[in-house]
Amino acid sequence: MGFWLFVLAFGAGLTALDWDDDFGGSYLMALLLLFHVVDDISHGVRHRWPAALAAVAVLWGATRLTSAVLPGSLDDAWAQSVAAAVGVTLGLAASAAITRLPERRLHRPAGGYDSGVGGQDSR
Repeated sequence: MGFWLFVLAFGAGLTALDWDDDFGGSYLMALLLLFHVVDDISHGVRHRWPAALAAVAVLWGATRLTSAVLPGSLDDAWAQSVAAAVGVTLGLAASAAITRLPERRLHRPAGGYDSGVGGQDSR
């Protein structure tokens, strides 16, 4: 949660200081999400590859969709920052949800018995 707030505050701060043109605050927010995904991959978090793919896809889609529906009365820099904030938020949520899914386990016969041929115990 702290990382998410940092990313949003960082992007909003760059936009508020009018440094968005120089540093690309919306791009830096997306880049910070990508660093987070790479960190998960390097630490070996379970389901890391599907989570990374989902985070990037959701980031891209949500940012594009939000940019399309924002009103024209919003300043262009703020519209890009808001769209990036929505994309980063949903991308982090998708990544967190996928990495917390339980792992699939192989089904083994109960009690250590070998079922053998025909489903009967081979004792």
